[in-house]
Amino acid sequence: MLFNIRPLRDVPSVRREIIRLLEKQKPGTWDDLSSFRKEIEELLSSISEFVPSWGRARVVFRIARVQVGGETRAFLDNVELPNTKHDFDLVLKMMNHLRKEKGLEEVKMPIFVQPDDMALARKDGLLDFEPDKILSQLAIVFQKGTIIMVGFVFGRDYVLLEN
Repeated sequence: MLFNIRPLRDVPSVRREIIRLLEKQKPGTWDDLSSFRKEIEELLSSISEFVPSWGRARVVFRIARVQVGGETRAFLDNVELPNTKHDFDLVLKMMNHLRKEKGLEEVKMPIFVQPDDMALARKDGLLDFEPDKILSQLAIVFQKGTIIMVGFVFGRDYVLLEN
């Protein structure tokens, strides 16, 4: 079997691949995100630079749009995983393991940013604002230059899309 998979090399190619995944969803189904198009575009616009580890490692890149006072800001987090072939269950286990190493409790969906992740980032000086609430999120699971999964959170609901 011949696969036509081109590794992602820049921000526009990452955005195009995510849009391609979204366009594969059938209108009116439970995973149809067309009504969240504006929020998705805002999340995608938060990706300002291509991180070199996306092309060579297993990475979970997370974006949370948060409300701070009356304005909206983005919290970005790039988590490199050990160099093994990952399925989604292994990614969840590894992300929870990393949370435990930081002294945080396990959560059901650790690929998404949790409030305690941001509190720890603030405590460590990696975040210079105190978020009021999380508005929306995007999680991208990279595996050596390709996207294997994309997840979105809007309110309390999430959707995972496999590539």
